[in-house]
Amino acid sequence: MPFDLTNALNLFIIMMNYVLHVFIGAFSIIYFNDILVYNESLEQHMNHLCYVLYVLRNEKLYAKLKKCTFCMVKVVFLGYVVSEKGIEMVRKLYERQIKKKNE
Repeated sequence: MPFDLTNALNLFIIMMNYVLHVFIGAFSIIYFNDILVYNESLEQHMNHLCYVLYVLRNEKLYAKLKKCTFCMVKVVFLGYVVSEKGIEMVRKLYERQIKKKNE
């Protein structure tokens, strides 16, 4: 019998803040239904990703693999493009691409 959980998003955020509180701000951000793990190097990223997944597994929390992306060089997050070059607004990136095409 299917049922819906009231305030599921709020409960997710509260639970993730409780479970991953050690990592938040150090190398992780939780926003709505996203867990973002960021690092300067791939080796660091893999280690921190293992930490996060280990903690989630110990708490019996699982993710759908098809909804996950790992080891991304560039991520669109909250209207910004986060990459090793820095943080840019999506609009600026789009305008720059259009300008290059017109030249």
